[in-house]
Amino acid sequence: MTELPNWITPGEAATLIWYDAVQSRPDGARLYQVSGPVLERPPATKYFLLAPAEVDDFAIELYRDAVSVPRLRRFLERCVLAEGELSEDLDIVFTRAEAPSLDVLDGWQALPERPLVPYHDAFDAFLGDGPPVYVSPEAHARAQRAPEAFATASVCAECGDAADAGVFFWTRARDHRVRVCLLIENEGGRWTCRLHPFDFEGRPE
Repeated sequence: MTELPNWITPGEAATLIWYDAVQSRPDGARLYQVSGPVLERPPATKYFLLAPAEVDDFAIELYRDAVSVPRLRRFLERCVLAEGELSEDLDIVFTRAEAPSLDVLDGWQALPERPLVPYHDAFDAFLGDGPPVYVSPEAHARAQRAPEAFATASVCAECGDAADAGVFFWTRARDHRVRVCLLIENEGGRWTCRLHPFDFEGRPE
């Protein structure tokens, strides 16, 4: 197991960037050439999930709700979790620190419990301190029952297309709680990836 990084903690959000070239500089920094998505402004977070453009077929499978846990893990094995910034033209990511994304997500499993966020049936959402996380009752119930799962949590009711707007989550059971290991919020191809954001109650005995 790779040593867990000290520059990022559970609960942070990372912007997914597809890249088609990477270059190392003498000072140790790396430059990733952005191939997508098209961004109108720098993201609010300084963390990035960098994925090679050659594996962007993952996005098609994701929107079709056709990604299993093993498929997700294979994708994450190809990704780099990084701290850095985008260039002014939003076409290059400069990284200051990097770590294998799957190793970090797996390593955080052994850390103490995350905040317990309640699910509200009236809103079909988890309501915590931040914005609502919309999850359908069916997806919530399946995640409560499964030892581990990755699935579509919700799709925008107005457009009905996960490629336009959708939420996806990777969950693992922990005693009587369920850990959200990864939460992907898609808005028109722009993914915000929340890393171990919270726990929720497991299925009642």
